[in-house]
Amino acid sequence: MKQPTVLIVDSDPRELAKHAAILSEARYTVHKASGLTEASGILSRHQGRLVVLSELMPGGESGLAFLKESLKKYPFTPISFLAFSPPLNSVLGALRQGAYDFLRTPVPPDILLHSVARSVQKLSLILETERQEKEIRKLLERSREELKDARTLSSFKGFMISMAAHDFRSVITVLDGYMQFIKERCKGCAVTEQDGILHQASRTISRLRTMANTLLDYEAAESGAIRLDIRPFPLAEALKECVAFYRPYADQKKVQLALEGDARGVTVKGDRGKVMEILDNLLYNALKFTPSDGTIRLSGKKEDGSAVVCVSDSGAGITKEKLRKIFDHEEMVATLDANARLGLGLTICKRLVEAQKGKIRIESVPGKGTQVYFSLPAA
Repeated sequence: MKQPTVLIVDSDPRELAKHAAILSEARYTVHKASGLTEASGILSRHQGRLVVLSELMPGGESGLAFLKESLKKYPFTPISFLAFSPPLNSVLGALRQGAYDFLRTPVPPDILLHSVARSVQKLSLILETERQEKEIRKLLERSREELKDARTLSSFKGFMISMAAHDFRSVITVLDGYMQFIKERCKGCAVTEQDGILHQASRTISRLRTMANTLLDYEAAESGAIRLDIRPFPLAEALKECVAFYRPYADQKKVQLALEGDARGVTVKGDRGKVMEILDNLLYNALKFTPSDGTIRLSGKKEDGSAVVCVSDSGAGITKEKLRKIFDHEEMVATLDANARLGLGLTICKRLVEAQKGKIRIESVPGKGTQVYFSLPAA
């Protein structure tokens, strides 16, 4: 912060020059006045933001009257007085009326500098407090405006998410059309490396489509308007399809991905597309946080009238603190990479499971992996 200016008021030119020289040598900006009328003008131009060092009776004028009027306008201005052998009642009267200090002349330079330094410190603290109060008022006003516009902003956010997801899906549809065209043209061609590349490209398109659906489902979940197509479907087929999709990724990461248990004969009463989205998010997270040579197990069974699915991994695990907040999208507990997919993905999973009258829970121990269970009504 810029060091405050010092105003010296003294009708004796020699004393005025002497004190000004001492303060100037200490690198203070000094203004000089020989009378209180001149001093009032300087004080007004600086809006009271300076330190005043005044003779008690400059030119026979009343310094106490000057003190009273000045503090009415600028109550934060430190005003100190100088006088040669002043009576005790004058000293006490000045201090009672708000004078910051009272110095007896002649004043040793070190005493003068110490008094001015204390006055400067007081003024600096007051001005900094004033600055902070103004900033707080601005922040409060801005917060009021933001709160006023919160509903509009939320609506706009939903619009942008929906628009982006729909545009995303449109591009994917066009890209998928080109892929189908290439496949048709390549019918009867010898199996080559390009065929494998096309197969992987098709998988990527499918993955992008799921991501676009996730965006739409997130917005729908926020507004409580998830659309479901509830029909019975075999659980085993859905699990096999999901494992087949992620096996190349697992092989690339050197992670063992296994389908366990016997889900044959288990029929789920739910939205197959949404269930595949749940499985996609859970397996994606498991693969992301499971190191090489780790294991991921996917299993399904029927239990107490529900179809129960478990995704178990030998990854890093989740701490108890994060586990308590893991379904809160505002916390975004995933901090292992920049995707923050864990927090958003699990929030979507929870909304989709509950929308289909199911339940989801997570068990995890740091360093020993994570198990995610979700159950849906069985047909």
